[in-house]
Amino acid sequence: MNELAEKSARKLSRAKLLGLMGLYAAPLIAAWLWFAYVSSNEGAGVSVNGELIHPAVPLESFGLRTAEQAVWGLDDIRGKWSMVYFSNAECGDACETVLYNMRQIRLSTGRRMERVQRVLVTPEWEQMQERLESASEGLVVVGGDSSKITVLQSQFDAAQRKMSACDGCVYLVDPYGNLMMRFPPELPPAKVLKDLKHLLKISRIG
Repeated sequence: MNELAEKSARKLSRAKLLGLMGLYAAPLIAAWLWFAYVSSNEGAGVSVNGELIHPAVPLESFGLRTAEQAVWGLDDIRGKWSMVYFSNAECGDACETVLYNMRQIRLSTGRRMERVQRVLVTPEWEQMQERLESASEGLVVVGGDSSKITVLQSQFDAAQRKMSACDGCVYLVDPYGNLMMRFPPELPPAKVLKDLKHLLKISRIG
């Protein structure tokens, strides 16, 4: 085996090792985030406004598409704190209100704003992207056929199977891809912001 081939083999082995380490570390990271969030809140006499998904659930691979037909999956949801909202084919008044609130919440995080992304998952992602582009600059609109959306939706459903049903919830995924919290639609945006700002403050990830 020549030197170039040996280097390639070493890089591949290293990548596989890091991938395995990440797979096993994800639940530990999620548990740490949950513990740090709850314990720091309790110590400061601050309540959690959203509903914690405990234990936090590492998302598995999925493949959606953007309006430009680029593949959007697990790697794209990692790296930032992601507010995720699922919509049906028509985004009505309630949906638009949620998207507006998500936009204002992100803007209100100030200098930490770039650590947060907003994601809308919808079967009409191409038309929705064009419709919402001017009103929701920076919103990530993704979708695909029903089977691809179901792959992701079923993971969210499974993570909250022991919780009450929540129609129209906004979900929070940490930068490691762990689904860790949900915010019911009736929760005031100021309370969602309070939770998000606290998480951004206590963590250095994303």
